[in-house]
Formats: sequence, structure tokens, C-alpha cells
Amino acid sequence: MVILMKERISESGVIEDQELAEYYSLMAKKHMRIPCQRVLSRIEAKGIHQGNCLDVGTGPGIFPIYLSKTLPEIQFKAIDLSPVMVDIARKNAMEAGTTGKVDFQLGSAYSLPCENQSLDLLLCINTLHHLDRPVDFFNEVARTLKAEGSFVIVDFHRDASFVWIGLFNLFWKLFFGKHPKAKDGFIESVNSSYTLEECRAFLNQSQLTKWKLYTRTIEMWVESMTVPNNG
Repeated sequence: MVILMKERISESGVIEDQELAEYYSLMAKKHMRIPCQRVLSRIEAKGIHQGNCLDVGTGPGIFPIYLSKTLPEIQFKAIDLSPVMVDIARKNAMEAGTTGKVDFQLGSAYSLPCENQSLDLLLCINTLHHLDRPVDFFNEVARTLKAEGSFVIVDFHRDASFVWIGLFNLFWKLFFGKHPKAKDGFIESVNSSYTLEECRAFLNQSQLTKWKLYTRTIEMWVESMTVPNNG
């Protein structure tokens, strides 16, 4: 029996609903510690302890706020298309005592607010599925990273096991889906995500080089292969 892969259903990346944005922020602050630690472990494995970092599609800012506490010598900038989310991220930074450690700005993944070859690290966590032009984003990553810069890009992949998708959807509804506008958020994100084959094709078409792509259950991780020497 052949199971046909569903066509991708594009999902908007901009949240304008204040109540929904605040709900996502609250849930992220409660439940995202382990994902933050997983990203931190990949950054530390690359030997990155200082320099400039950009977080693309930061949402409520949970990742850069967490990382700025653990990696105080890295200067973080974080962007999002949603003015509501940027405002919430700034409030979260103030609440966490990290005001001044993370610069939250409005910004697009297709036009990163960074000079050429200026970044030591770029992060993009659960944002790729919002992008309808991933090649353009990958080209921006290539433009803004230093020659030995590193990147960590994490997202869902549409060709994950139906069993894993079902289990994680139950988890989502239990912990994140109590808001009526959020209950289908996980499935909508998975349906908007790219398959491994699609993502690999986009990477090959882009100017981004020295990358590796691998999976962890429902996630695909795209990382730089080089290990910078920061002394």
C-alpha cells in the first residue's frame, strides 16, 4: 500500500491576535526549557561562546532570552514579523532581567538586518515552515554569516512518521491546545512544513554551503558542519 504525502498547506507566520500571542508566550515560558537546552547543547558543541547571533522568527523571544543568560559574551539580536510578538518578547526580556542583552526588532527572514559576513551564529527555530521562499532565506543566511560562522535551523518535517505526529499532536493539545485558536496549531505547522527531500533541494539551490541535515522524531535539524575557533 502506498501512502501519498499530503501537499504542503502554507501557514502565515504573522500573529496579530494579542490574546493568542500572549497565550503562546505563556505556554512557551512554561514548557520550552528542554528545547532551549537542546539548542544550547548544539551551540556549545560548535565551540561558540562569543560574537554576534541573530535569532530569526523569535516569537516571544524564549530562545535568545534563555541563551543570553548562559552565553553572556554573545550579543543577541532577534527578529519577528509580528509587532505584537516583538512587544511581548521585549516584555519577557524585562521580566527575565535580560533587557539590553537581546535586541528585539521587527524584521524579515528574506532581508536580515545584518551586514555581510557579520554573524558568528544564526538561529531559526520552528520558523522555516512559515517561509514560502526558503531558498531566499538560506541565501540570506549565507550572506550574513562570517566565513566560519555557524547556524542551527530546526523545524518540523511533513514526512515524519504518522505515529510520531499523532503522539506529538496529543502532547500539543494537552499542554498548548487549550486556547480555541491554538488547538490545531501543531497539525497546521506540520502541514505547512517541508519534507526532508524538499528541504535538501532548497539547500542545494541556495548559496549556503557546508551544511548537514538530520532528523529527530518529528524534527529536522539543519546545521553548519564547520566548527569555529573562538580562542
